[in-house]
Amino acid sequence: MDNVVGRLIVNDNSGEERSTNLATVEASAFARGGRLLLDRAPFVDFSTARNRLFALHAEHDAGEWVAFVDADEVHGEAAATIAARLNEVPPHIDFVDGFTWHFFQSFDWYTTIERRMSFFRFTPELRWKGLVHEQLVGARGGRLAIPYVYAHYGHVLPVRRHAEKGRQYSSLGAPGDIVTSDELPEIDPVSYFAPLWPLALRFHGKHVRFVRETEARLRIVDRETYARADATIPLYQPPRVKLANMIRKLNFEQRWRARRLDPQALRLLKP
Repeated sequence: MDNVVGRLIVNDNSGEERSTNLATVEASAFARGGRLLLDRAPFVDFSTARNRLFALHAEHDAGEWVAFVDADEVHGEAAATIAARLNEVPPHIDFVDGFTWHFFQSFDWYTTIERRMSFFRFTPELRWKGLVHEQLVGARGGRLAIPYVYAHYGHVLPVRRHAEKGRQYSSLGAPGDIVTSDELPEIDPVSYFAPLWPLALRFHGKHVRFVRETEARLRIVDRETYARADATIPLYQPPRVKLANMIRKLNFEQRWRARRLDPQALRLLKP
């Protein structure tokens, strides 16, 4: 992201003297170029962590636009082109939305392509609200969706790690059933993901170059997870489900590709 954003603001809330990722952050191009702001504070909830960064952003006048990306998302090369043209976005637009593939139990399957906030204009009124699955409030401007798709890999996790993540979110108030600590060692991935197997769509593209080294490693480390997905998904997709999925896939594709008909949206992707 060093060619996309001008400054990186990091909230290290690990509570450790030397957190796992601190060495990586300190070796980044941002740190070497004096473009890193590192904040250290105990973790309370996700909104508190993000709002601390907003305060630092305002204090250091870190720029008009913010790139939004979660830890389990990866932007593509086009993000640099978009960021370079954000100064051309009309002042009544506060959000530039892309679309995300939600990969599921493999780098070869995804469940949806959803519209997603990718960049937003920073104003002092902005605040994050909610302990988990937090929402951005305080913006008054409009939204512009562009024909740009990037990847979310949060559901590529093996089933136990996925369940443990659900337990952590539940501790912050997220709704839904959780796997108990006693159930974790014997969790059955087929039944755990039963509602999602029918929704899986085959991915035929290539992952961006930033992902490929990690992808190659995980295809070895988590090969049982990916092999299970390949074997299980056809069992949950009889002909009528396959037909419904063909229609779903076409709908997902046309939603983001249709944004090419908007000259203003297309302009942000021109080199």
